[in-house]
Amino acid sequence: MANYPKIIADRPEVADFIRLRTTLRYRGEVMAYPGNMSCGSFSTDKAGFRHTTLGGESFSVSDCLRSQRYGLVLGASNNFGFGIAGNENTMPSLLAERFGFPFANAAMPGATSRNLSGLLIAFLARSGTRPSIVVLSNGGDLAGFCEASMADAVFGPPNRGQLAGPMKEACLTADPDQHVAAFLRFTGLWTMSIGNLCRALKIPLVLIHQSTIFDKARPSATEREFELGKPFRKLQERQFDNFKKFSRQFYEGRKATAEGLAVPLAGWGLSDKLSFMDEFHLDQEGIRTLSNAVGDAVAPLLG
Repeated sequence: MANYPKIIADRPEVADFIRLRTTLRYRGEVMAYPGNMSCGSFSTDKAGFRHTTLGGESFSVSDCLRSQRYGLVLGASNNFGFGIAGNENTMPSLLAERFGFPFANAAMPGATSRNLSGLLIAFLARSGTRPSIVVLSNGGDLAGFCEASMADAVFGPPNRGQLAGPMKEACLTADPDQHVAAFLRFTGLWTMSIGNLCRALKIPLVLIHQSTIFDKARPSATEREFELGKPFRKLQERQFDNFKKFSRQFYEGRKATAEGLAVPLAGWGLSDKLSFMDEFHLDQEGIRTLSNAVGDAVAPLLG
């Protein structure tokens, strides 16, 4: 796993994110940061979502939903901006500055496409205005499967609370090869569910191809110095092996889903141009590069 002491020595702001991992709480089965939290690197609204900025103004998710025009960015910790100091440097804020209206940072650590489907339904039910665009990263699906080595075709992989408790032994002995077909059905089902809902409501959708350090052919000198991709424990070795073995199937399935929905897949082919803070999270330059690709996919869809 990433050598966080080395990372923090080079990027002190990452210490805030590591320290505040201990404050994560469960909203039902999904993890979230505490509400109304503020530290040197980021802040959250009353629901625990990270604030977005636009023109120097801070927006909660609720503020965005009340806006005359807004976008939604749905995802897991990579879209939350784990390790990225400054709310203004996250993907939702970069998109907001580019297009001139707020994008809600509706990302939750470890969230799967099933969780995000429920979140989207809740937002649509509570807002009087439909979003101008939905941007979706379902990378939490792959992360959950690779950590658990198992998944249900409808409900997906166990969450981290289950991994640490009642399903710990089952996951330790699970054969991921026996579960990958169910996992692929799961991620296809719920990603397609979001896509079909957006299509029915005439809401433009962009999927994100968000990769990991394991997809990069030549890690940078900094990424090698931070020891990205090097397992330090047996469980990490299993997790990393799963990423190396199953990522391609997941990516091809996501690409097929995007084609089936006739929506853009932003970021395909960018893996070697992205820079990583740890194995699964982009650094600030990487976020900006991917956000530019997402913005290029969003622009033609906005009326």
